[in-house]
Amino acid sequence: MKINLPDHWSNFIKIFTKKHNETIIYDVVRVFRNEEEIQERYDTYEFEDFLPEYIPITDDSGGQVAVISKNNKDTKVYLTSYGVLQEEYLEVLDRDLLHWMQRKFPFESKKNELSETDIEKHKNENTLLLERISSFTDITEFLKKAIAIEGIALPEYYAPIEHIYYFQDGYHYNSVENKNLTSDKPGDFKSNWIVLATNYFDDPFFIDLNEAEQMFPVYFAYHGQGDWEPIKIADSLKIFQEILEDVQNMRYDKTALINYFDENIDVENLFWKDVYLTIEDESVLDWEEIKQESFDSIGSKVNLYITDVGPNKMKVIALLKKELDISGSEALELSKSPRILFTTGYSKWLQNTYTQLEGLGAVVEFEILD
Repeated sequence: MKINLPDHWSNFIKIFTKKHNETIIYDVVRVFRNEEEIQERYDTYEFEDFLPEYIPITDDSGGQVAVISKNNKDTKVYLTSYGVLQEEYLEVLDRDLLHWMQRKFPFESKKNELSETDIEKHKNENTLLLERISSFTDITEFLKKAIAIEGIALPEYYAPIEHIYYFQDGYHYNSVENKNLTSDKPGDFKSNWIVLATNYFDDPFFIDLNEAEQMFPVYFAYHGQGDWEPIKIADSLKIFQEILEDVQNMRYDKTALINYFDENIDVENLFWKDVYLTIEDESVLDWEEIKQESFDSIGSKVNLYITDVGPNKMKVIALLKKELDISGSEALELSKSPRILFTTGYSKWLQNTYTQLEGLGAVVEFEILD
């Protein structure tokens, strides 16, 4: 059975292949570099029969294998072995592939021993933080726009507003070791710092919730340095968002981007200097590859239509209700239409949705937009 790889694997492998050319890294780690390699191991070790909801992505050349879920929302890396492909024996290796790569792909698992009390505590923390940030439109608008810029250390991943607290994993707390990471000690992450986005190295972009009167200056810090040393990179969240919009608009015009930095950005700032030097170091060929990779990674912009809801009508109606934010009766009435616009986006991002609907027996189709 052909497998569909989740988006976070695509983001990971793009970064991994730029860093590593070897077949085996760190003496034993074999990272499967493409869909063909993954499919071969998936079929050879009969994942479809024994562990159908997971995908092998790396092994240790000795029988242990790291897997990820087919569920795009579950970014954790799990440990098992080729001889024991059973979901109940999976152990968490890391919170996500990029963080695991930063740690040099260790195959020693640390079990997540969250109690019911801890789980409830995290839910409550998320509710409280969500209520707090929802009163600041600058924060919510920044997260809704979520301007992702690849390749030059700017934000690529944004906190989902509804799960803002869980995005603090690795900064406020460690869900694998189940411990708090914040304190007022010099070099520790502060409890009032809220991570809104990260780049592909998991370096955080954050604000201080106590600085609302200053319109939330934006800070950056390098991950994995031992101590957290915040660098102020924008006087306000709104200014930072404007910079990101400007950079995104000229991302593939190297000359214009360098001129923009010369005229508008303090390149003596350590963070912005690194971004500027990265842009300068990219060759013309690099930029053409970036443009092509960006297009290849997201595909064409499309409308996804349902032309027949199929035999699992109630399940499709439930998806319509959730996706379109409509009532059950409205979804039921809509299901009678001969052609239903389910959503709009880029084909790569919508492929899992397409497959899910098709798996329910619905007839679906993409309409490419100009």
